[in-house]
Formats: sequence, C-alpha cells, structure tokens
Amino acid sequence: IANAKTPTANANGEFAAPGLPLLNESQQEAVKQVLQRPLSLIQGPPGTGKTVTSATLVYHLTKQGMGQVLVTAPSNVAVDQLTEKIAATGLRVVRLASKTREQTTSSVDHLCLHIMTPLAAGDEFKKLQRLKDEVGDLSDRDQRKWRSLRSRTEREILQAADVICCTCVGAGDPRLKNFRFRQVLIDEATQAIEAEALIPVSLGAKQV
Repeated sequence: IANAKTPTANANGEFAAPGLPLLNESQQEAVKQVLQRPLSLIQGPPGTGKTVTSATLVYHLTKQGMGQVLVTAPSNVAVDQLTEKIAATGLRVVRLASKTREQTTSSVDHLCLHIMTPLAAGDEFKKLQRLKDEVGDLSDRDQRKWRSLRSRTEREILQAADVICCTCVGAGDPRLKNFRFRQVLIDEATQAIEAEALIPVSLGAKQV
C-alpha cells in the first residue's frame, strides 16, 4: 500500500500486542504480509488462532497513523469476540450495536456505545434522561434537546476511539455517516454475502 510504514516487530521478531498471546510463526508472517498490502485474505481452519491474529493485526494497524480502524464481521457473536480481544490490548474500542440489539446483554456491554453514552453525557442529559424514565414522555422541546445531547455525546465517544467495531451491515449506521475509515478488517469474511461486505469497504477503505 502506498506510504504504508514497514511494520516493526519486537526483538524476537514477533508481532506482539499487549494483553494477547504471542503469535506463532505463520501468524506472525500473516500479520507482516497484511500490514504491507492494500488487500489481504487470511485463511485458516477453526482453532488456528485467527481471532488473536486479527486482534494483533488491528493493534499494529492503529500504530500506522492512518486514523481509526473499522472492525466488522457478518455476525454479532464474531464482532463481540473480536471487540473483547482488541480491548485487551489497551486500545480505545467502541462497539456500535444496532438499536434493535440494545436490550441484548453481552460480554462487551461496557464497550457498547449505548451503554457508554449516558455515562459520558453531561448533567443536562442525565436530568432529561431521569425525567424520561420517570414520566415516560418528554415535551417536544425537551425531546429535541435530549436527542441533540445524545447525538453529540455519541459523536464525541466515536471520534475518541482508536477502533470501532460493528457488524458489516452496522457499518451503514447513520451515526457513522461522516466517518471515513482507511483501514478495515472484516472477520469471518467468507460468511458475509458480497453486498454486506461492501458496506464497510465503502467508507473510504484503502487497506482491507
């Protein structure tokens, strides 16, 4: 890829990432090759450590100075697993779940945008949220204010992230409309139909 930096390995030649197991030789080779190419496909049977390899890869992608990395997969289970592994490296990770999944609990709830937003929002939002919870409905004016404050907080959280994780279809979420991702990873790519795999790629990808 044009101007991609040659990846740096540690003294043992391993592409280590904090909080993750060390990679074996073929995993290291995969990471090294991917970091230097615009389009790559990593293939391996179940149990060969593709998720750890992917998380390590994402860690090194963030160090290349090309902006935020978008991590996707066709299934929510795969996205959650990868979110957890990437978060173990200490990167700032945000999991963007669809509105329909906001009632579903997962192991990465603390990294989910809909959980982080009320915690990060200011006092005015919290006051309106309390009112909404107690009364059920807000006045039109308060509802508009609540929406505006929520959107602003969501945008701030997403902009501060190193990595944003969502399903392939979730990459079309209106909240990502003005975001551009030059580096995209699609986990379980062979399980995605072509149309859904194109959604994350269409957000400015230069390296997939």
